[in-house]
Amino acid sequence: MSWDKYNEARKKAKAAKNKVDSASKVVDKLTGKSDSKITKSDVNQAKTAVKNAKKYGWLLSIWVVITILALVSLIFTNTIEPAVNNWIYGPSNTTGTTEDDGDVVTTIADVNANSALKVHYVFVGQGDCIMIDLPDGKNVIIDSGSETYNSETSQKVLSYIDTYLLDDGEIIDYMILTHPDSDHMYYLPDILDTYEVATIYRPYTFFVSDGEDSKLALDPDGTIATVEEQAAVEAKERAAVAELNSEYGYGIKIGEPKNTTNAKSTDIMYKFISRIYNETHGPDDTPAEIYYPIAGEHFGGDEYTFTFYAPITPSNVYSSWNNYSSVIVLDYNGTKIAFTGDAETEEEDEILANESNLPLPDVDIMDMGHHGSDTSSQDAFVKALSPEYAIISCGINNKYGHPKQKTIDTLYNNGVDSNHIFITAQSGDIVIGFGYTGNSSASGDNEEVVDNNAGQNQDSEVTSTTADNQTVTRDFVIAYTGEASLVAPSDPDGNIIKWWYVVVGIIVISGVILLVIIPSFLKSSKKSK
Repeated sequence: MSWDKYNEARKKAKAAKNKVDSASKVVDKLTGKSDSKITKSDVNQAKTAVKNAKKYGWLLSIWVVITILALVSLIFTNTIEPAVNNWIYGPSNTTGTTEDDGDVVTTIADVNANSALKVHYVFVGQGDCIMIDLPDGKNVIIDSGSETYNSETSQKVLSYIDTYLLDDGEIIDYMILTHPDSDHMYYLPDILDTYEVATIYRPYTFFVSDGEDSKLALDPDGTIATVEEQAAVEAKERAAVAELNSEYGYGIKIGEPKNTTNAKSTDIMYKFISRIYNETHGPDDTPAEIYYPIAGEHFGGDEYTFTFYAPITPSNVYSSWNNYSSVIVLDYNGTKIAFTGDAETEEEDEILANESNLPLPDVDIMDMGHHGSDTSSQDAFVKALSPEYAIISCGINNKYGHPKQKTIDTLYNNGVDSNHIFITAQSGDIVIGFGYTGNSSASGDNEEVVDNNAGQNQDSEVTSTTADNQTVTRDFVIAYTGEASLVAPSDPDGNIIKWWYVVVGIIVISGVILLVIIPSFLKSSKKSK
């Protein structure tokens, strides 16, 4: 035998011996006996122990899988929780006519025709679009966009303006862009291309072409803007910033990365900015007035006032575009509605801290910030505004899970009834008619009005009657088309399945079952000795 073959055979023998030794140790450990005393009963006991261990291993694996699935389900809480509640308790009553005395059932067209002031929340998917028809014939558009551009939705917005906001030959009096996110501004250039606008309020964020971002910028005819075209707009932006700094001492830095539009919004921001600098109105082509609002500023008429509560200071540089949002309160003869853009808790904190200079009023209706996200509408802010009704603009089955259950719970905790929460993803187009005087029997297909009876803090007279074909007067009514559909948020009146509690329950119960089974295995192993 060669030396190599001898070594190879020796290694194999050693490996075999190691395996035998390892097996002996396992048997010794299971039985507590040396291999010289192993009996048939010991072998059976060892087999039973191994079998039970395998069973436990499978159970442990199943428990781990259940735990992981339960934890992952928390990501989809806003989909699962309402669906479970809807399945167990039936749909929550977040739409439909309330049970208040003097209810009125009518249509959006009826509310628009019989109300002194109308606020329209146009359903544009995941985005915001608000149109306001004022009692003196003037009008306001606050934002108009959805997350992705859709030509059909753009046409819907333009058609809605023609139907409910403008008569032939009229202009848009006020256009307000709260902040430069596409889901708030995508359709504003289309509106500027179609109608004349007299006054424009824009945020303290500025277009600056920067490297690759400049390739995204489009000029008004839809082609990529030339370097010269971009430079011309940028020069006007820099001049505007210099004027603001000189006149008010704001200290705005146009070159700050967070004080300019990001790559996602560069295109649409350029289209918006390039148009407003060239916007004119009237037979003399009067240039549009462009304003940069700050807290405390306001505009209005004899019966109404729009007051800005944010931004507090334009020189701040925020980590989120949302905190550049204009936050506005409309006061119409004592009835108030708040518009909050995408203001997040950082900006809300600034507004609350500024209450010594500009106290927040109690409002009747609150447009919830950031589409009902839990990054906005903190408890202290909602408590300060103390709304009776809430409007949430968001898309059907949107990927963000808006509105968040936390936001809905915050409304509940601050006394907002489930019947007083309206979601565009559920209710479609929504209109609030202030100073409504109409017919109590007016009705329409798939359209209803919620009468609020919200005159507690107002001087205006409120009358009502339930008889058909009688005139009724309300401080405001809310109508909606109901064309969209979405499972409603959980009902606050006791019938709530909290998904977080369910997840914890699944993990705990499955763990307890496992702990009960383990002793039974041990017990059965002892009996088999």
